Amino acid sequence: MSTLVKNIGSKFSNFFVRLGMLFHKSKQKEVVPANVQNPAVPTTPTTIVAPTAPPAPITPPITQPKIQQKKKEQISEKLPFSLRILRLSKRELLFFYDQMATLIESGMMLIDSFLILQAQTKRKGVKKLYADMIHRINGGMSFAETMGVFPKIFPSMQSALIEAGEKSGNLKTVLIEIVQDMEDGQDFIRKIKGAMFYPVILIVLALAMVTGMMIFVIPKVAELYKESSAKLPTLTQKVIDISNFITSEYILLLGVIFGSISVIYTFVAFTRIGKLLWEKLASIVPVFGLIGKQKNIMMIASNLAMLLQSGVLISDAFKITEKTIDNLHYKRALAEIRHGIVLGKSISEIMGLEDLKAQKFKKNKLFPLQVAQMIHIGELTGAIDKMLVKIYASYHKSIDYKLKNISVMIEPIMIFIVAILVGSILMAVMLPFFYIGTTIS
Repeated sequence: MSTLVKNIGSKFSNFFVRLGMLFHKSKQKEVVPANVQNPAVPTTPTTIVAPTAPPAPITPPITQPKIQQKKKEQISEKLPFSLRILRLSKRELLFFYDQMATLIESGMMLIDSFLILQAQTKRKGVKKLYADMIHRINGGMSFAETMGVFPKIFPSMQSALIEAGEKSGNLKTVLIEIVQDMEDGQDFIRKIKGAMFYPVILIVLALAMVTGMMIFVIPKVAELYKESSAKLPTLTQKVIDISNFITSEYILLLGVIFGSISVIYTFVAFTRIGKLLWEKLASIVPVFGLIGKQKNIMMIASNLAMLLQSGVLISDAFKITEKTIDNLHYKRALAEIRHGIVLGKSISEIMGLEDLKAQKFKKNKLFPLQVAQMIHIGELTGAIDKMLVKIYASYHKSIDYKLKNISVMIEPIMIFIVAILVGSILMAVMLPFFYIGTTIS
């Protein structure tokens, strides 16, 4: 009996266990998501599509550089008229770079350096310039970018050097190099002016002497000879005719002189053809043509060396140097070199050095063979900037020597020309006396 009761109890317990398991599975079915299939029951896959709203426009997060770029654009648009017409002399520009180099080298911050310069200057326009530059730097612009806003004040080459100095962390070194370069340039201009002073004074004195004799001396001598009714020599008659024309038609003569100067100046200064012709004529003038050619090469070498030493790419260095040279022939030559570099050619090859070992050279009127050879050595050794410095030093010495001796070379020529002019007038005045004496005898 007890065994029967045990069997019935075990069967009931198994039944309730199975019933609980079934109930538990049915609950799991209700919880299972729609995209999960029951392995026990084969079902077809169903896709539940929920109603979707139109996608909202995705806006990228505004990063700090974009904010700074917007600030730069807004600041660059605001430029007062007084700053557009502002110009700095070379002396003021040199003072600016010299003071900035001193302040930054002493450890002063860039903004503080500008504030000190602003407090030192007395010119109102320059004060406004420094205030505007401080505002732009505070707005996120760099020193070089601020200089680029004023291209009429700060040359593009100096802006490029400042940019390279900021990127490389050598701003104070670049500023010192700019100051040294500007001082050398001003010293060079002073030497040219000093060398040209004496010849110009001689020319002005000669013209004044000849004009004075034609206006005041020759008319009185002509009246004296007119009273004598003697036949005048050809030279004397020509001089008297010129004197009469100058005294009677001086208004027309002055108009023709000033009009011709104005036309020639306009043609040379404002037309490309005129400037090319003027440069061509200037290059064939003895002594001065050679000095002008060497001066252009010296400036190109100096600018390229500074840019390359500051870390500017060589193609960019040629592009910047091209803007700093006034001579159109050398501008075109630098543009050709830059395009050749982009195409993979070497600088010395473009300058005319085809093969140094085979002695194959192509004549170049702008760049001598010596320059091409030194550039070639710099290309082989990877020190083009050092070779450019040597080229600059060599031509600087050559020009300095010529400027020191130019007065010695020109003085005899000018004295000879003055002697011919004055001697011809005196001979024209004295010749009739010999004719009169011969007639009387």
